[in-house]
Amino acid sequence: MQLKDLCTNCDCWTITQVEHDETTAVFTCTHCQNKFELPWNGDTRFLIRSIRNSLKKRTKKYPELQEVKVPGDFVKLQERAEPEKKGCGQ
Repeated sequence: MQLKDLCTNCDCWTITQVEHDETTAVFTCTHCQNKFELPWNGDTRFLIRSIRNSLKKRTKKYPELQEVKVPGDFVKLQERAEPEKKGCGQ
């Protein structure tokens, strides 16, 4: 399976390849080829779902994430300030 994720090694948003067997999941950055392993269990599956759900919100703030479409694509994001929220009557 593949998902868009932030690689902690190259600090880029890219496609992460996830391969798993009964016990272990191997996550591979398709930009820098960094790999790490996690146990394949409910916590890891929850982590993957959380990444996918949070990506929807992030894509609104960083539309350039839409440029990451195929393995090897990457973007390096510049932090943006959160828009100031206005209260009632302002």
